[in-house]
Amino acid sequence: MGLRLKFNLILLAVFAAGFVTIGVVAERYLERQALDDAQRAALVVLDALGFSNLDPRIASGLGSRIVEMKVREFGAEDSLSGIEAQVAQKIKGVSSGQLAEVITTGAGDKRLAVARTIRTPEGASRVRLANVDLSPVLATVNIALTTLMSSIGAVFLAVFVVLNLMLDRMIVRPVAEMALQADAVSIGNFSIPEFAPKSKDEIGVLGVAFNRMRRSTEEAIKLLKDAKF
Repeated sequence: MGLRLKFNLILLAVFAAGFVTIGVVAERYLERQALDDAQRAALVVLDALGFSNLDPRIASGLGSRIVEMKVREFGAEDSLSGIEAQVAQKIKGVSSGQLAEVITTGAGDKRLAVARTIRTPEGASRVRLANVDLSPVLATVNIALTTLMSSIGAVFLAVFVVLNLMLDRMIVRPVAEMALQADAVSIGNFSIPEFAPKSKDEIGVLGVAFNRMRRSTEEAIKLLKDAKF
């Protein structure tokens, strides 16, 4: 296995581990931020509904300008089903009277239910619910995540190419040339040109030392040939 292949395999392994880790962390962070933004938007609509006594249908229209949501107000005496029934059941056990939870519908869609218990002037308990469709929210998260990971992938590709060019120019070629000369010298072939160091780094120092060793070997062989026993 060549030096270049070993280097690239290690580089790819490190990148793959980092890429997966960044992808998981970024996805969780972006999704959490998106859910928090959707929850804040729903709370703003519920607050506006409480302060100005808007009709829930008008509030739904206002809320949908921020995120896709439906606002409904219902009481225990109403006939409930689906998310409304789940929220009415869950909010009973919440002491604060406010609930924010992601609920999966029977069709497999994810909805963010933000509900608040209120008291009517007559003293009856009712629930105001902002039902947020998470499909467009999560689609935005996926777009942001895809853009981020594509950018990271493009940067890695550029770094990969640059590192390979540097490895080839600074290490692989000089070492391969010295290996070729060492092989020629080992069989007594000194016609091959000396290694020409192109830098003053460790490879350049190695090249100078190699040339010195080659000349010493050549002189030693000449002395042995000229010696008379």
